[in-house]
Amino acid sequence: MALRINYNYSADFTLVNLNQTELQQNKSLERLSTGFRINRAADDAAGYFIANQLKQYAASLQQGTRNANDGISISQIAQGALKEVYNILVDIKSKVIQAANTSDDTSRGQIQQDINSLADAIAKIFKDTEFNGINLFSGAGPTTFTIHYGGRIGQELVMTTASATVQVGTGTNTPSTVAIGGTDYAIDVTSQTAANASVSTVDALIKAVDDMAAKFGSYQIELEKIISNNETARVNTSEAESRIRNVDMANEMANFTKLQILMQSGTAMLAQANAKNQLVLQLLR
Repeated sequence: MALRINYNYSADFTLVNLNQTELQQNKSLERLSTGFRINRAADDAAGYFIANQLKQYAASLQQGTRNANDGISISQIAQGALKEVYNILVDIKSKVIQAANTSDDTSRGQIQQDINSLADAIAKIFKDTEFNGINLFSGAGPTTFTIHYGGRIGQELVMTTASATVQVGTGTNTPSTVAIGGTDYAIDVTSQTAANASVSTVDALIKAVDDMAAKFGSYQIELEKIISNNETARVNTSEAESRIRNVDMANEMANFTKLQILMQSGTAMLAQANAKNQLVLQLLR
């Protein structure tokens, strides 16, 4: 057995292995404390890139779902307003039929005044129906909302509302006019002939309101399906990211325990290797 004073190969070799074990143990401890297998690009460059891509896509889907929920809110607000308008139009139709069955001009004038009051209520609904400060039934023209619901370019739903205005008549001899989507519906019961014609006019107006409500209902149905699909995709994407980024705690704990044992045995062996130099001293005595 060769004994040297200036160089102890066994101790040096053991120290190198001990340092490597300590480095691996520190990395294992980091993985256990963070729960991540990949904490930085150096841990797994390809895995780090893929996991980050999946993470940002899942975040985009989550924001897309929030946007779609905003779209549903717009649709529900519009449908609620149109339901109230529909109920008022039902009352207006009853009064139009009543006027058509009345031969007294004075009575028809009073009915016209009642209709004008109801038309004013419709005008207020159209004026006050808003989402985030934006009027849904602006008289200036259709209002467009673009709902970005996904994480890719082009994943959007365009919601368009119809313009709606009301010209409220005054007094007993001036009819009211409701305009929806550029079509005017004059509700005039000041004469027998006008009252008879207004029956079909109100029917057409009710249909126009129903069509608007149906369109918003279709938007809501589509957005609900989009949200369902988004959530499924988000969960699956997050799961894929987790499989790449996260650590298997059971396996990593077993690995950490193994490294602890190697550290203890390596430290003991380093002490044994250093003890060899003591033999040289004994020979020199």
